[in-house]
Amino acid sequence: MKLPILLSIAHWSMTITFVLVLFTVFIIYGADLALSIPVLVFLHIFLVLMAAIFKVSYVARLTALQQLGREAH
Repeated sequence: MKLPILLSIAHWSMTITFVLVLFTVFIIYGADLALSIPVLVFLHIFLVLMAAIFKVSYVARLTALQQLGREAH
């Protein structure tokens, strides 16, 4: 895979997962909804999965930046 494409995918993935995490946290804790236990369990598992995907995307971003010779922080 070409590095600029990997960098773009990593940026988009980080953005999308961050928005999904914010939305999920709002649904779980902020919204005054009467959710069933199975739905809450699913949302908590989804939250953990989105955080993991965010972290993998960040590592892909750092790798692409380093390979492109840009400053990675």
